[in-house]
Parts: sequence; C-alpha cells; structure tokens
Amino acid sequence: MVTRISSIQAFNNGVTGLGRNYSDLIRTQEQISSGNRILTPADDPVASVRLLQLEQQQSVLSQYNDNLTAAKNSLSQEETTLNSVNTVLDRVRELAVQAGGGALSAADRSSIAKELAERENELLNLMNSRNARGEYLFSGNLGKTAPFVRNPDGTYSYFGDEGQRSLQVASSTNVAINDNGKRLFEDVTNADRVANTDGVSNPALPSPPLPATTIPGVPADEQRVFISPGLVQDDRAFNSDFRNGEPYSLAFVSGTEFRIYDASGADVTSEVPGGGKIDPLASSGNTINFRGMRFQLDVALKDGDNELDLDNLLADTATPGTPGIGTHSFTLQSAPTEFAITRSSTNASAAVVAGGTISNQATFDGQFPTSGVVLRFTDDTNYEVYAQPVGPNSPVLTTGTAAGPYPSTFNVYGVDFILSGPASAAGGDEFGVQPQFQEQRSILNTISRLRQSLESSPTSPAGNLAVRNEVAIALTNLDNGLANVDEVHTEIGARLGLIETTTTDNEDVTLVNKSVQAELRELDYAEALSRLSFQTIILEAAQQSYVKISGLNLFNQLR
Repeated sequence: MVTRISSIQAFNNGVTGLGRNYSDLIRTQEQISSGNRILTPADDPVASVRLLQLEQQQSVLSQYNDNLTAAKNSLSQEETTLNSVNTVLDRVRELAVQAGGGALSAADRSSIAKELAERENELLNLMNSRNARGEYLFSGNLGKTAPFVRNPDGTYSYFGDEGQRSLQVASSTNVAINDNGKRLFEDVTNADRVANTDGVSNPALPSPPLPATTIPGVPADEQRVFISPGLVQDDRAFNSDFRNGEPYSLAFVSGTEFRIYDASGADVTSEVPGGGKIDPLASSGNTINFRGMRFQLDVALKDGDNELDLDNLLADTATPGTPGIGTHSFTLQSAPTEFAITRSSTNASAAVVAGGTISNQATFDGQFPTSGVVLRFTDDTNYEVYAQPVGPNSPVLTTGTAAGPYPSTFNVYGVDFILSGPASAAGGDEFGVQPQFQEQRSILNTISRLRQSLESSPTSPAGNLAVRNEVAIALTNLDNGLANVDEVHTEIGARLGLIETTTTDNEDVTLVNKSVQAELRELDYAEALSRLSFQTIILEAAQQSYVKISGLNLFNQLR
C-alpha cells in the first residue's frame, strides 16, 4: 500500500518539525539564561508540586523567624526591666534595714521615707513599662491597659489580667513573651496575716491598719508590754493549726509568764517553746513561736518601776481563758480581708462606695471573683456586677439595688458595701472593688506601708516598736517579692534558651529546604550546554533537509 503525501502536507510537516526543534532550542536557552530547570509546571509536574510545598514551608519558617525575633526582643526588654526592679528592691531593702535602727531620730526617719517615696515612684514606672509596640509588659493580655494604679488612699491596685501572651516559633512550639504583673508583683506571700485586735491602729496608715502594740483603755504611762504583729513562718502550720483555734487570748499570769488560750478557752501554752516563760528584762525582747507564727514580745518598764515587783506591774487582771481587755492582754487572730474601692473619674454623681465587710464568708469564698468586680449603675439605685477586668463582651454576673435612705447598705456576693448617696439617674457611674487577701501583699503596698509608718510613727517607745515591727514585715515581704522576681528571671532565661535553640533548628531546616529546592529547580549547566549544542545540530540538519526536500516535486522531474 502506497501512502500519498501531498506537497502541502510535506511543507507543513517540515515547518512543524522546524518549529518544534526551534522551540526546544529556545527553551534550553531560556533555562540557561534563568538558571532554572523548571520554567512552567508542565516541565516537571511532580517537581513543581514539591517546589510549591517547599516554598510554603519556607514562608512559614520566615514567619517563625520573625516571631523568634519579636519574642527575643520582648523577653530581653522584660529581663532588662526586671534587672532594674531588682536594683530598686535591693535599695529599698537597704533602706528598710536602716529604718530598723532603734536610735533614729524623726529627721532620720523622714529622710529615709523621702527616698522610699522616690523608689516607690520609680518602681511604679518600671512596673508600667511598655515594649517597642507600645504594649504594657506586665498587664497580661490587656496590652493597652496600665497594669498598676495608685489609689487615692495611697494603696495600689492591679488592673491587668492573669493572661500571658505567646508566639508560635515552630510547628509545635509556642513561647511566652511576657509575664503578668499579678503573678510577679501582686501574689507575693505576706508574712503579716495576724492582727492584734486589742491593739490601737495607726490612723495615718492605709487600710488594713498597721497592727499596733498598745491596748485600748490603758493609759500610755501604764502600758509596759508590747507584742508585734505575727509573722508567718510556716504556711502549713498557720493554715491548719493556727486558724483552727483562733481567736487566741494571750494574758500575763505573772511578771515572767504568760498563757495562751484558744477560742474554746483551752490553755495551749504548752505548744510555745519555753512554756510561756519569758525574761521581761531582756534588752532584745522575747520571741514567741506558736503554730507557724512568730511574735516579738517586749517589756518596757517606766521610770520608777521596781524591777523586783514585776508581778504587780505585768500580771493581767482579766479572767484567764476569757478573751478580753486586761492591763496586759492581747487577742490574736487572722487579719480580715480588706477591699480597695476605686471611683471612676467619669462618674456624673458625687456618690461614693465605701466599706467592704464580709457578712457571709461561705458566699464570699465561693462566688466573689478573686480579681475583683466592677459595679456599674444603670440608674440612681440599680447596678450590674462584672468581673474584673471588664471588656466589651463581659457578661453581667448579677444585679442589685442600693436604694435610700442614704447611706445605704447593699450586699455583693457576701460582702456589705455602703453607698453614700444616689448614683447618676442617667446611669454610667462605675466603682471598682478589689479584695485585698491577707495571704498576699503587693510589693508596692509593702513599700507604701513602710514609708507611711516612718512618716507617722512618733519617736516614742511604742512608735519605735511599731516601726521595728513594720520593718520586720517589710523585710520578709521584700525577700518574698525578690524570690518571685528571681523565679520569673529564671523562666525568662529558659525561654531565651529555647529561642536560641529553635532559631538554630529553623536555620538548619531552612538550609535543607533551600538545598532541596535548588536540586529540584536549578539547572545543570553542563548538561544544558551539551543539550543546546545537540539541539543546534538537529535544528541545522532539519533546516538543510527541509531545503532539499522542499525542492523535490513532480514538476521538476517533468522538465
């Protein structure tokens, strides 16, 4: 069978072949020019898909590297800030030690108090530090909210949350880039958790008042025995033993011996090392260790007192085992929870919320948010309760009414508050309420109390003892605060170490990724040049053959 090929078909086949050969040559030349083996997905579909996956992985790795840089910068700034905080706290501790000197004059105390005030302000500014993006370092997830605010009464409140921002730095690794101020500076173990409720408070100090060492109803010239606020030495013993038997009554039964009775009237003095025996003339006082607590008991005789007649001078006149006020009798029990109340500056009315007395402990323990609440009045008497911090989507926890006559008492989750007058009839008045649990005391409040004690305590035996007691509390709490900061310092170091390791891992993965991409995409120049020469020869041969074949036709043979 003979296949007939027309002239036009022969010409078309020749032109098509030349075009194909020319296209192959041009493609090879483009590969050489670009350095890439794959110019379109059609060149190698499998390799093209793999390259797309690798490019996506490279994009993710680039984002991880950006996150690593941001995390390192944030943590480095936090570390620097905490170093400054440590420096300030070390100086405050030095000042507290100086303030404990018994020979200080009123001018000396005032000088120390002035420097403490400056350090207090410096510490407040450090705790409200911002990062490069303008976000507060220690406000948790509320980066735009100043975490620490000084209240009108000189105390401090925390308005951040307990969250922690983090960034993803690897496929399965997240790193925290900040620490909230509540954990760092607020949740500091407080050694001062027992109030001598028979003592006279210092009205110049903020709530909770400085536990004093004097006794109401006893003239100053008759007061000879002073007891310090108790310092917690053992949390477990305090919570399980001390609290189970409070309130306690401590009474002198002679000039050299005291007794401690629990709430049921049982004599528990045997639990005190020494069995209640003291040396009333000891220059350094007497230490009483009892159920996880440490008290300092001092005897200060008056001019003209007969040291040989201590029984008449010191023995209590109260009934043994019956808590009450005798010449030298003290009642010891856990300090109650106090409340810091702030009034919004935008309130339209002059109403003030005050008080804060727990009337139902079980309800308070089970329902009152530990972070505090916001009372938002919808009109002059009705209010809504929100948990702090309040956001645009915060739910209403409960509602209530504080109607006249005023002052009006109202209850929120087991706590009684007092409203001085009607709120704005148009609504919008807000009050923030934060419980001040005695288990913790913020670093700022510890420093503030010490400063105010130095400013207000008189240079008398009772005043000197009050300052000494507050110094002992401050030193213990400052040590606890420094321990908090050091613990976070350690965690920051571990996170920075993780960032360095992850950065190295990401760089290694990036190198492998680029290497695989190069193998798939980049051109083998030796092979391409060889192929270009071969394709050139083929194209030239095709051109020459086309010329010869195009000249062969029937008409040429008929001439």
